[in-house]
Amino acid sequence: MKQKIFIENFKTFASIGVYEHEKKDKQEIIINLEIILKKNKNLILDKLNNVSDYGQFRKIILNVIDVKHYNLLETLCEEILKKIIKIDSVKKVKIKITKPKAFKDCEVSVQFSNN
Repeated sequence: MKQKIFIENFKTFASIGVYEHEKKDKQEIIINLEIILKKNKNLILDKLNNVSDYGQFRKIILNVIDVKHYNLLETLCEEILKKIIKIDSVKKVKIKITKPKAFKDCEVSVQFSNN
């Protein structure tokens, strides 16, 4: 059985961007994360310690965002991906980060995966 965890439309604020106005104020970003887990050899017993806690992935995202200012969405994507892929239960990760207010007429996004 293939198991995936999705964190979808996670809205938060980050210090991100290369322009001066972006360095002054945090911007809203939207994160979508798809995590494919390694096969769980344990029988699922309706207990949190028996599965991968999706709260840990949300916490990783927030910790990475809070560490520093990022010039590029690509750098932020890569940092989050590198932290999540280190978790033993994780097989593959796909992350997409969107800046919904980068321009008045469109959103911009970058997407990374380790496969």
